[in-house]
Amino acid sequence: MDHVATLPGLESRPRSNAWLAGGFVIVLAWALYMYRAQFVSGLGVTGLNKPVFWGVYIANFIFCVGLSAGGIAVSALVHLLDKTEMKPVAIMAEVMATSFLVLAALFILMDLGQPTRALYVLLNANFSSPLLWDVTVISSYLVLCVALLYFSARGELIRRRGADANWRWLVRILTLGHMSLSPAAVKWDRRLLRTLAIISIPGAVALHSVTAWILGLVKGQPGWNTPILAPLFISSALVSGLAGVILAVIVGRQLFRLEVAEEVIQSLGRYLLFLIPVLMYLLFSEFLTVGYSGTPVDLEVFGDILGGRFSRIFWFDVIVGAVLPLVLLGLPWTRNLTGIALASLAVVVGVFAERTYLLLPSLMRPAPFMPGGVYYTPSLVEWSLMAGAYSFGILLFLALMGLIFGNGAGGAARAPSYRLAR
Repeated sequence: MDHVATLPGLESRPRSNAWLAGGFVIVLAWALYMYRAQFVSGLGVTGLNKPVFWGVYIANFIFCVGLSAGGIAVSALVHLLDKTEMKPVAIMAEVMATSFLVLAALFILMDLGQPTRALYVLLNANFSSPLLWDVTVISSYLVLCVALLYFSARGELIRRRGADANWRWLVRILTLGHMSLSPAAVKWDRRLLRTLAIISIPGAVALHSVTAWILGLVKGQPGWNTPILAPLFISSALVSGLAGVILAVIVGRQLFRLEVAEEVIQSLGRYLLFLIPVLMYLLFSEFLTVGYSGTPVDLEVFGDILGGRFSRIFWFDVIVGAVLPLVLLGLPWTRNLTGIALASLAVVVGVFAERTYLLLPSLMRPAPFMPGGVYYTPSLVEWSLMAGAYSFGILLFLALMGLIFGNGAGGAARAPSYRLAR
């Protein structure tokens, strides 16, 4: 069989996977080319301006942090409840969480204009600043994600690739030389996973709470300065993270022929069906509080979301990101693999829309010194860098997934089947 150059481990469908990877590489190359302009000229090549100092970069940062936190929450529950049949789900959640946390860091570097400015946070540390809290929490959480992925995937990686002489050297490096699959070693891995899972749950809450506090502790920004923002961010992180994990499992079944039973995906879909109303309740509570208070400046932002410039994004989120998934997951004849996949995709897109209308209207509200209005339109550079960042994240996700779940020994091994325990 002719082997087409692919990402590590993507031997199951080499030609289709090579085309897929090639497309993302092209987008990434275009983004790197466009980044030259921003690196040389700074943020002047973006659509950002003095009143709108945060745009799509920060919206994507918040979105990626949420997906990462939600993914690790799913992984932690699998390990704590010792759901053996959902072990590959936990690994995929950890791969997704790690990939999106790396993306979150990339979007922050893009928003700085010059990456070297990140050193200012360390060299001029202000411990009362939520920005420094966020840098600390994200760095610590990335270490936690990698540790979870290491102990969760170590045995899987050795079983699938350890016997292949072509991969053994890489497996030895990735496992830090710990190649034992003895009962004692496996028991030790599980014990550490449970400990890390316990730590990761408050860690996930802290990760997205600090991100929310970056907005919520800014007193002069209507629509942000609210105590419910952190719970709202956490609930949307759980919803989008679970939806992202479901999509990752479906991708794993298609690209890597991983035989995760449909019952496992349906079980995840039921959890998603339960979480969506929680997010809707918190959004309703937020808007009810703002609307009932009648504060003029808050009502300006509120009106911009419900019936102004951002109304299409808001109602898109309500209809496509919340109501449609509830229908697809709630009706018996649509609660199948296709319906769950569509519902999960709609939830992820809806949460991204939510990040946009929670961030931008406060910055774009009418201002007395700008009677013509405040506007922000992302430039081609911003859209290109956004597409390139996600291409890099998807390539990282596919590479890690292919390395862990790809068939070893030239693809001769058969992937194990994971089914719900009866």
